[in-house]
Amino acid sequence: MARLPNREEAFLTWTQQHLALWAATGVPPTIGLTDEQVASAQAKLDSAQALRSSAIAARLASVTRTSEKDAIVGELRSVMGGLVGQVDGFARATEDESVYDKASIPKPKDPEPRTEAPVPAMLALRSTTNGNLVLTFEANKGQGSVFVIQRRYETVDGVASDFQYQDTTGEKAWTDTSVPGGLKWIGYQVATRLTNNVLSDWSDEKQFNFGTIGSESPVTGGGEESLTIEDAQALKDAQTAKGADKAG
Repeated sequence: MARLPNREEAFLTWTQQHLALWAATGVPPTIGLTDEQVASAQAKLDSAQALRSSAIAARLASVTRTSEKDAIVGELRSVMGGLVGQVDGFARATEDESVYDKASIPKPKDPEPRTEAPVPAMLALRSTTNGNLVLTFEANKGQGSVFVIQRRYETVDGVASDFQYQDTTGEKAWTDTSVPGGLKWIGYQVATRLTNNVLSDWSDEKQFNFGTIGSESPVTGGGEESLTIEDAQALKDAQTAKGADKAG
C-alpha cells in the first residue's frame, strides 16, 4: 500500500487531514516532528490548495472561452459564406467574371458531371391476384435520376427470349401489368440512369419461377422466387382472365 496517495486530490486531502492531526498541541514531539516542520508543511499545503483552485478556475474559464470562441467563429463563417454567395450571385447576374478578381475570391468551379451511376440491388418480386408482378429494388437515387427496367422469359415450350426494354420509372417499385401466360419463368434487371444520361451496369437478374401445375414443388435456383402450386394456378387464372378481357 502506498504511503502517500498518488492522485493529486486524494494526496491533498490526506495531507490536510494528517497535518491537522499532527498540529495538535503537544503532538509533534511524540511522533518525532517539530512544531516548525508541521507549520512549514501547512504553509506549503495552503499554497498548493490556492494554486490548484486557481488552476481549476483557469481551466474552466478556458473551456468557456473556447466554447464562446467556437460559437462566434461559426457565426462568422456563416456570415462570410453568405457574403461570398452574394458575390457569386452578383457576378452571375451581371455576367461579369471580373467581380471575382475585385473580391479576391476564386470563381466557383463548374460542376463536374457524374460518371458513375449506382447499380440497383436487392431486387424482389411478388405476385398480385390480378395476374401482375410487382418488382421492387434498392438504389441510391440522386435528384432527377430514373430507373430503366428490362425483362426476359422462357415459355413452357422451352423458348427463351432476350432481354427487352419495358419501362423507365422514377420509383423503386414497378408493376408488370403485361405478364404473358404459359411461362416457366420470367426475369427482370434494373439500371440507374442519371440526368446526364449516364447508365449504370445492369443489376443482377431476378427471376420469378411459375412452377409446374401438378408437380410436387416448383424448381427454383439462385435469384429466383417461386409460386406455390395454388398461387401459380391463381396467377394463371388471372392472366387468362386478363387475356379474355382484352379479346372481348
